[in-house]
Amino acid sequence: MDERNRRGIPEFEDHSPEQMHQIINFLFEKICPIQLKKLNPDDFELIPIFKGVKFLLNELSVSHGIKLTAKGFLPTKLVAELYGQKYFLDDMIEKGISKLYKETDALYIRLCRILLELIGASKKSKGKLTITSKGKKFNLNDQLLLEEILKAYCTKFNWAYFDGCESENIARLGCGFSIILLGKYGKEVRDERFYAKKYFEAYPMLKENIVPTYGTTEEYVFNCYSYRMMEQFGLLTGMISIENDRKFRELRLIRTTELFEKLIHFEPKLNC
Repeated sequence: MDERNRRGIPEFEDHSPEQMHQIINFLFEKICPIQLKKLNPDDFELIPIFKGVKFLLNELSVSHGIKLTAKGFLPTKLVAELYGQKYFLDDMIEKGISKLYKETDALYIRLCRILLELIGASKKSKGKLTITSKGKKFNLNDQLLLEEILKAYCTKFNWAYFDGCESENIARLGCGFSIILLGKYGKEVRDERFYAKKYFEAYPMLKENIVPTYGTTEEYVFNCYSYRMMEQFGLLTGMISIENDRKFRELRLIRTTELFEKLIHFEPKLNC
């Protein structure tokens, strides 16, 4: 391989093109510089997206299948039960601006359902959602289940699904690089623009051909990145906390959690 591909680049936080290729295409795999650590049993309780998927998997495990609605969604009673666990609350619902009734009313519940299917733990048949042989295996191994959830979230799920940003790649492409940034800088409180700036320095092409529906292109892509990476992925995985009660147009203040240290391992050559 060309030696230039192994040379650190400032925009990549001194990581090489070869390393960035591994991070983009083989995130969390053996050849990737970012690895997932084995958690203690209590640590799984700190991960909202894990708990939601696990809840649905348990429901599938003890039932003969979950009867779906006519439109193919989870039944309203189960939606209410899952939201009632308070693993991850929806601001709009909590403020009374919107009401919870169906699966699609809460982003969190919809995402849990999607990830359950993306990891191959469930299948639809004759109007029911049933557990697969993979699902039975995952239900007995929390570490394996978590790893599959994170891999599916980062590499299979369309991060544009829940927002109006036209780009599917912002935040999802190179989300491993954002994890590197959090590992390097996240122990100190920093605002979300700090991470967005570094992300787009590494991936400037993601700002090209964007036609913003509001504000400037910079504002538009910044908001898209911050919503997807911090407000969604970061909080849902338990990797970050937001340190301020955010007011209108105020920047989120980000810090990594104790879980981040327990969950993410960087190979020494990354100097994180």
